[in-house]
Amino acid sequence: MRWCSASLKVDVADRALRGQDRFLNRRTLVVTGERAEESPARARYAAFEPHRTDTRNGPRRRRHVDHFRPVHAWSEAEVWAIPKRWHVMPAFPYQLGFSRLSCAFCIFGNADQFATLKWMDANRFARLVKYEKDCGCTIKRDRGLEQLASEGRIYQAVRWRPDLAAACLSAQSIPSVLIEDWTLPAGAYGTGEGPL
Repeated sequence: MRWCSASLKVDVADRALRGQDRFLNRRTLVVTGERAEESPARARYAAFEPHRTDTRNGPRRRRHVDHFRPVHAWSEAEVWAIPKRWHVMPAFPYQLGFSRLSCAFCIFGNADQFATLKWMDANRFARLVKYEKDCGCTIKRDRGLEQLASEGRIYQAVRWRPDLAAACLSAQSIPSVLIEDWTLPAGAYGTGEGPL
């Protein structure tokens, strides 16, 4: 059962807004990047609405919180046009073929993603396989990570750029995110070998 998005992202922000008096009797804007094109559920989101923690009309502890999704109506092409325009380097995982950035070993990852991660981060992959065996359950409902990875293929960009693969796993900071020669990354549009 997936609990990560709600518990580790949305709920954290909600608790921060509800639990701190500094948000009372003032206006707060929560800005997030969901796009309608990403899923039918996200297509139903409003681009601007009161946030779920809003209590502006409540009898006590008033908290005026709005939720703004500025790229909600944008296409993926419009999203990629922004870093291209400003020469902002695409994140390393996009350059390696991943088309979405979330937790590396996300339960929504496909066979190609797990084959790539097994190649990139063999030690962590082995630990997760061991956890599956120790716990008697798998990340995917229908198969274990070893089987899943064996069904996929490693993204070519990872093989071509082992330096970027190592940088993805490093805690070292990136010297600059501005680049002269901007290239659409392998993971753009879910067609560059990245997960859909």
